[in-house]
Amino acid sequence: MAVPSQEIQGTYRCPVCGHRDVAELDGPEAVRVIACSYCATPLEIAARGIDSVRFSVQVAEQPMPR
Repeated sequence: MAVPSQEIQGTYRCPVCGHRDVAELDGPEAVRVIACSYCATPLEIAARGIDSVRFSVQVAEQPMPR
């Protein structure tokens, strides 16, 4: 029997440029640092809840890993 994936997909809006995009997280408790696909600002995204398709987002304190 296959194990269902905990990966969740949702949308976010960059607080710097306002660009909206889609991202994936490993689970509802995961936090991920990504770059905005429009302005390249490093962003920290997290799920708002298990039933929400929108992610909370803020400018990341740490730069993007290379």
